[in-house]
Amino acid sequence: MADHRHPPNRLLAWERLQRGWSYEEVANRIRAEMSRCNESESGLSANTVRRWETGERWPDPRYRKHLVVIFGLRAADLGLLTPDELEGRPQTESIAELRRLLETMMAEPGDGISRSGVLRAALGIGVLPMLGSLLTHTEKEDAAWHGDPAAYAAITESHRKLYWSCSARPLYEAAYAHTQLGLEQIRGSSGGDRVSLAVSLAESALLTARLAFFDLGRPAVAERCFDVALSATREAGDHSLAVAVLGHMAFVPIFGGQPQHARSRLDAARQHTWHGVHPAVRAWLHCIASEADARAGAGTSSRHHIDLATSAVESAAENSVDEPAWFDFFDEGRLQSFAGYAALISGDHTEAGKRLHSALDLLGPRASKQRSVVLADLAASYKGDDDRQAQQLHLALDSIEQEWYGAGFTRIREVRPQIRDGALGRELDERVRALTMV
Repeated sequence: MADHRHPPNRLLAWERLQRGWSYEEVANRIRAEMSRCNESESGLSANTVRRWETGERWPDPRYRKHLVVIFGLRAADLGLLTPDELEGRPQTESIAELRRLLETMMAEPGDGISRSGVLRAALGIGVLPMLGSLLTHTEKEDAAWHGDPAAYAAITESHRKLYWSCSARPLYEAAYAHTQLGLEQIRGSSGGDRVSLAVSLAESALLTARLAFFDLGRPAVAERCFDVALSATREAGDHSLAVAVLGHMAFVPIFGGQPQHARSRLDAARQHTWHGVHPAVRAWLHCIASEADARAGAGTSSRHHIDLATSAVESAAENSVDEPAWFDFFDEGRLQSFAGYAALISGDHTEAGKRLHSALDLLGPRASKQRSVVLADLAASYKGDDDRQAQQLHLALDSIEQEWYGAGFTRIREVRPQIRDGALGRELDERVRALTMV
């Protein structure tokens, strides 16, 4: 009997996961499309979709055309072309995707900063010639160009470690340029080299986005870098990194006053956690979901996510597998910080104070950025006591003066109106104004 098995369809699986869809939801969407087109279907189930992804079956043509519609992607992007159909096309399509990502990073930010301004600030004038030549390479030159995965990864790791000791702006400029370089290095690479470069590129783009969003308050630039990171995780097939990118992307609507819009990104990240993701990464994702629910007014759900995060942290402690090296932005102190914020938003100031004091005790010497956020939240837990609130906000400002952190400064400004106008308020306003003018 002939063997009809096919290679696993990683592209189809990845696109499903990115949307947070289950096998059953994909099947339901295909059925709806077929019904809309007055086509009958039989034998389509969630298990059928699963078998398409594992390679046990190949989608019939009647299903392939509807997969293209429901995902809004080309057949090649969904792994639906046969080897013969793909011959001569993958390299060209990969180059087109990389050029799209470059153009994405160079696009108008839409937040009041011009494209030229972003490029000057993020890259430096000396890097611009490299970008211009990169976008005009011929496909023949692209195919002959190869990068050095080990060298690129070493710089990525150095940038990640510098995050805890280097000023945000110069590191952002270096990381942004390194991400651009990664897009160039991956072109023409193949096999294991390509996968290795994609992993490092995803890490670099994620770091750049974190710096842009949390440290420097540039959400539009951050979203473009997140897009690069997410595409690179697909190229690398790294589910843990995909969770990290999607989880960070959820902060954009959460901090933007639209926490309900974070759900799709959190759902997509949650789908990836079923693929061998470390328990500590799952715990961090629950913490983000907790903050989204807290800001959306869903206090019960928010506290439930904290309970799930706590259980996952306990599981991680018993897990013999090391956390990913890049996963250095979450620990027990951060968990307590998220828990304190969830309690604060739900109105339980006593529990919030307890959790936030615990967070301060647990935060390590490299956590000065997070410390400013925790101190601001602790100030909010003393609502009604101007003296204690002012004391905590001054400590938070001390932390900001020691190491700038945009997210911490924003949190301080959010809490400041809780203190009545007077000598205490004026003193805080002067310090805030001084930092605003820097």
